[in-house]
Amino acid sequence: MSSVQKLLPEKGKPMVSYLGYIYTKEKSTTAKITFRYQNRDCKARCNTNLSMDIFLSQPTDHNHVPNPECIAVIELNNQIKAQAATSDESTSSILHSALRTFPLNAASELPRTEIIMQTICRQRQTPAATSTDGLSDDLKKTYRAEDFLLHEEAYVIIFSTKANLSALKHSKHWLLMEHLKYAPMSFISCLRFMH
Repeated sequence: MSSVQKLLPEKGKPMVSYLGYIYTKEKSTTAKITFRYQNRDCKARCNTNLSMDIFLSQPTDHNHVPNPECIAVIELNNQIKAQAATSDESTSSILHSALRTFPLNAASELPRTEIIMQTICRQRQTPAATSTDGLSDDLKKTYRAEDFLLHEEAYVIIFSTKANLSALKHSKHWLLMEHLKYAPMSFISCLRFMH
């Protein structure tokens, strides 16, 4: 009866690791949980108790060598997801702080940086409110105590200061960038500026 290392579930299935092999839950009964090796080409299986603490039957033989580096990658992904869901840090700072403690011998198993950053962005909570009624006063004002929320209607909210609007008014040309994809769907509208 050997000890089992539990891993946080990926894609909703509980996972355990043992001697560099990663197993995902295949089925469960009232007395045990059956795990199958993560790669379906290998037929190795094992059984644990319901709390996934102890093997009831040792893993069957594998047709390949273990890959313990994958365990470090899964732990890194779980750490990044947890930090992204709870903190307001930038995506790159979350990534760099997690990579500082990542073992170098497992670096070959890391996905591309863009993939990890995309994972961080997916974990961020999207604001559900489509109204600014829930905004605190410090979000409606700038650091200089100027009004930042100038206008609010059903589907139009204008965030700007009067000084910025004045600068736009006196400018001959305006350059716009497409950052509306980050706004809630109910606020996105087609903007056309004609000269």
